[in-house]
Amino acid sequence: MPPEIALVESRALRGSVVHRTEALDKVKVLVMLPDGTYVTTRMVADYFEVGERAVNALMIRHREELEANGFRILKGVDMSRFASCNLQFTQVSGRGIAIYDRRAVLNVAMLLRVSDVARRVRAYLLDTEERVVHRPASEPQPQPQAQPRSYGMPPGRRLGPGPHWDEYEVTSRDPAAEAWRQVIDREVAPPAPPGEGGVFPAGWPESVDRRLDGFGQVIVAMNHKFDRLSDDVQDARQDVRSLRSELRRSPRRRPTGA
Repeated sequence: MPPEIALVESRALRGSVVHRTEALDKVKVLVMLPDGTYVTTRMVADYFEVGERAVNALMIRHREELEANGFRILKGVDMSRFASCNLQFTQVSGRGIAIYDRRAVLNVAMLLRVSDVARRVRAYLLDTEERVVHRPASEPQPQPQAQPRSYGMPPGRRLGPGPHWDEYEVTSRDPAAEAWRQVIDREVAPPAPPGEGGVFPAGWPESVDRRLDGFGQVIVAMNHKFDRLSDDVQDARQDVRSLRSELRRSPRRRPTGA
């Protein structure tokens, strides 16, 4: 039995390497949707060079495991919001949209028997694990790559705690951005300002200055627009008063035949 089949047979072994999503791009470039986080069933099938039926059949047999690693089926409002940002209208069906993140796609690679691309991904994973296991003790062990959190809310406007869909990739991979997201969402207390024993994180003053400058520019532009709108309303009122005065001064016409 080829060594890579061990991943197909053992869920525990799959769970130990499912975070190594870099293996996907080492074998073949995985094209993502515009949000940079998910792919559809059609895109998964294209990546592994198989039909959609093979991917759907695997999803039915291993749905629980795939859902634990980022697979979802969107319906209703969630589907509409996701489709409006990522898909064309013709790509949407009433049954819902199945979406996979990179972990879920790697999970498929470790389960799909009929794909040569999947076999190469499994072989790469096992080779990588073999090199790590037999690394000399004098060499530092590689640090695991930071992985994004599970997708916790549908795309669209912020409906509750957690990252907005377009903040997802940044906050899940950048510890500094994630720290300030937690402050903004009031998940943690804000840091004490300078002068009270606290120090702001690196980059925070510059970020605040840029946002305040941008906010000030927006306020100034809105004031100008409101000023012009006020002048237009006054002119319109004056025109209405003039028109009413002319109507009062004009003689009333008697009906024809009176």
